[in-house]
Amino acid sequence: MLASLLSRGSEISYRAWVSLIIRRESTLKTTDQSHETVATQEGIPTFIPAPRNHIKSLLQKESIIRWQKEWDNGETGRSVHNVLPKVKTTSTPWQRPEIMFVTGHGPFPTYLKRFNIRSSDSCGCGKLGNPLHYATSCMFTTSYHLTKPSADLEPLWWKRVMNDNNSRAKIKKLMHFIAENEPLLFPKDGDDN
Repeated sequence: MLASLLSRGSEISYRAWVSLIIRRESTLKTTDQSHETVATQEGIPTFIPAPRNHIKSLLQKESIIRWQKEWDNGETGRSVHNVLPKVKTTSTPWQRPEIMFVTGHGPFPTYLKRFNIRSSDSCGCGKLGNPLHYATSCMFTTSYHLTKPSADLEPLWWKRVMNDNNSRAKIKKLMHFIAENEPLLFPKDGDDN
């Protein structure tokens, strides 16, 4: 879409705008002859030069609107959507451990079982091994615990944690601890507690 507009040069069809001007002129003119002339001019496509940066701005706005609709109506990425509900063209200042934590992609039994890498989605303590468990209630990670949210406030909890520098620092340390202590945290397949 962008390429086709830019290849035509810096012109955009403003047919509706021209029609509006022609209709305005037709109301000012009183003779029947002028009305006939105006009626034949309405169908002529007219191109008015527009700067490239204006075209780029319009396309960027439209792209953001479409992207936002897809993001809001999508079926995947809901955990990230809870934290980042608005799309933007600038990156979020998260590092790899924080991204793995918020997406749940990484050394978590729930993620590894989903892709049949592990046969169990349990933590070494016997509970469901997801990011929220390790950050709030796992007995092996008490040094890195954050306050556990109630179920109805969980989306708000994710936003606050990921927007707070101290919480993000704790998450980085937690992810480092999980990576270094896999044998303790993850029971061997078939050895569920």
